[in-house]
Amino acid sequence: MTAALPCLAVALRRSWDKLNLTNPASDSMSGTTSISKSLLTNVLSVYFLLTLIVTCVQVMGEYFDTKSQLVQELQNQQSTFSNSLARSLWEYNNRQIEAIAEGLINIPAIAGIVIRDESGDTIVKLGLTDNINALNLTNDVEDFVIEERNGLFGYYSSIIFEFAGDSNRVGDVTLFSTRDIALERIKFSLYFIFGNAIIKSTFLIVLFTLAFNRMLNRPMDMLTQQIRNFRLDDLENSRINLKHNRHAEFKMVEQAYNQLLDNLEDYQEDLKRTQQQLLLANRQLDEQNAVLEQEVARKTSSLSQVLTDLERRKDELERRQEKLEREIRQRKIIEDDLRETNTQLQSSVTAFERVQDQLIEAEKLASLGRLVAGITHDVNTPLGIGITATSLLRDKLEAIQQALENKELTEAQLRELLSASMEGVNLAESNLGRASELLDGFKQVAVDQTSAAIREINLNHYFQSVLQALRPRFKNTDHEIQLDCPKDLNARCNAGALAQIITNLVLNSLIHAFTDVQQGKMHIEVRRQGDVLHIDYKDNGRGLTEAQQQHLFDPFFTTRRERGGSGLGTHIVRDLVEQTFSGTIAVQSAPGEGLSYHIELPIQFIDS
Repeated sequence: MTAALPCLAVALRRSWDKLNLTNPASDSMSGTTSISKSLLTNVLSVYFLLTLIVTCVQVMGEYFDTKSQLVQELQNQQSTFSNSLARSLWEYNNRQIEAIAEGLINIPAIAGIVIRDESGDTIVKLGLTDNINALNLTNDVEDFVIEERNGLFGYYSSIIFEFAGDSNRVGDVTLFSTRDIALERIKFSLYFIFGNAIIKSTFLIVLFTLAFNRMLNRPMDMLTQQIRNFRLDDLENSRINLKHNRHAEFKMVEQAYNQLLDNLEDYQEDLKRTQQQLLLANRQLDEQNAVLEQEVARKTSSLSQVLTDLERRKDELERRQEKLEREIRQRKIIEDDLRETNTQLQSSVTAFERVQDQLIEAEKLASLGRLVAGITHDVNTPLGIGITATSLLRDKLEAIQQALENKELTEAQLRELLSASMEGVNLAESNLGRASELLDGFKQVAVDQTSAAIREINLNHYFQSVLQALRPRFKNTDHEIQLDCPKDLNARCNAGALAQIITNLVLNSLIHAFTDVQQGKMHIEVRRQGDVLHIDYKDNGRGLTEAQQQHLFDPFFTTRRERGGSGLGTHIVRDLVEQTFSGTIAVQSAPGEGLSYHIELPIQFIDS
């Protein structure tokens, strides 16, 4: 391989020299490299690298194949003399063992031999050998191929002697071969491989050199020579004509160069016409100069008048400048006033936002107040009945007491007292229980609406309590409200916010939707889908237009301000849905078709 590389280098150098000699134009350009030389260098460099890799692979393949053959020969030799060597070891015939070893060492494939007895003591050691003990072979290993180390490789085998039907291990033998023996065997193959690579590389260099010279250098020299013969005064004979060249690239260069010459001819003709027009323009310019001289003389006389006008305009400009300066000062004062006004407006906006928050809180408390006003009437009725029953019972008791003191009490009077007392107690007990039930439900709803506590509720029972507190608002009307909610639906959530949402939706329908409706119907459907609570609220009121729907959730927007609408009910509903529950609310309505809300609230459900 070391002899092949200089040959390739010499061939490459000769090819480069030939390319440089056939392209003399390259000598006149310092710092440049010819295309053919660069292309040939790149192609041959890649080829040489591939050739080197393939050659190395072939050499290694030959070497390992020869090495395997040598190991096989060592195995064959061991098989040949194993019987005689086993008998000699069995009989402790050291002289015969040494004779066998000397015979084996003379075989060209064997460079060294080590024969040991069954205890591991060396009997014979000839030639180039390695330390057998370093292999750590046990007695149960019959044969073993020793990998190459320090140029040595070999084959280890145990010696077994058959006697009286028994197999006895009498020792072992190790045969060694060397890397030099393997290289000696593949010497001619290496010569052939390297010679083949050199011949192919040389042929490829010559072939590429001729191809580049014929297809690139010659047309390029012809093109360069014709370009050097270019003469601006003889464009027709300066055209390029590459004969016997069919390559598209050079044809494109030839056409482009000849097109450039055609353009030059057109430019020369245009230049001649331009020169003629320039001469004509010069004559006209002379005539115009004469006219201008006369005009200058005429205008010079009026120049003094112009200067006077300029002085007058200068004074006028100075007055205007002073006026502009006054206006600028006034504008600065106005800007300062505007900044101060802007600051005041910002303070007003902040105050407005605080007022808006206060109004929202007031609206929440106002809805609670309306519940108080409604629940008062419902509570007063059972309380009044209870008070009447106790008063009647008191009168009966006083009459009986008087009869008892006068000793006029009869059995009939006592029975009448007991009957009236039982009826009055039952009447008072049922009405007081009704009042207590109303107050308990209202108390829980009121506490929830004034706090943000998270607690566990049964949604059906809780919604029924909220609607019970709202029924006094439409007790004297024909309006109806219907609730569809599973009875086993339990959740842990902000109960007050949930009650506020239902309260505002119902009151919003009562105030706005049923203006022209005698029998209003409100329907609330509650259902669970996964971890989301769906609430569908719908009424059959007068509905909203598309423009009103766009402003439905805006603060202070109301369609019935004259009937007590504050414009904050739906705004509070949206804030509770989106901020408190992180949910969504959608509205759908049309004039005369009622109004429906679809609310989705992610809450924590409690499975029973």
